[in-house]
Amino acid sequence: MNTIIIEGLSFSLPLFIIAIGGIYSEGSGITNLALEGLLGFGAFFGGLSYAVLSRTFAGDPTVLIYASLGFAMIGGALLALLHALMCIKFKANQVISGVVINMLSVALTAFLANQINASFFGQPSNKFLLEVFPKATIPLLSNIPILGAVFTDFYTFELIIVAVALFMAYLLYKTPTGMHIRACGDNPHALAAAG
Repeated sequence: MNTIIIEGLSFSLPLFIIAIGGIYSEGSGITNLALEGLLGFGAFFGGLSYAVLSRTFAGDPTVLIYASLGFAMIGGALLALLHALMCIKFKANQVISGVVINMLSVALTAFLANQINASFFGQPSNKFLLEVFPKATIPLLSNIPILGAVFTDFYTFELIIVAVALFMAYLLYKTPTGMHIRACGDNPHALAAAG
């Protein structure tokens, strides 16, 4: 039972964070079907950055693991900029653009991973060899029956996701910026009239 809870959290929390991105997108009046593609391309970019930096960085691999999170965010943001460019500048349909971004992400990451592994790393694979994210256990909370599994041997990125989720919820519902985001989605014509 504990293993199901521990592994379930590690697989579901990344989906939870893109769901928060979806809340922000829909709240601001954008239909963003590209969220899974953004997540995949971000993961590719983070994995690639780790694979490249680990060949030159001789220090603690944990530093590289956390740095790869930053690069993953940059990779997802780059693909999000492409989606924004297509929808805002070229007035493409948001739904079609999102589907295209998803297909592009899957195809591009598989192709680039094959090419980069063959050319630079000499490996006939479409996967990068990475370190495993560090794990932690909270001593007293891990002893609670059933619920203690949440605090036992969990990946540290899960804490980062929960912290970001709480911050984003606060930002969306308790700040003027969040109110403006929600107002754009609720009545986009009022925003155009105000500007």
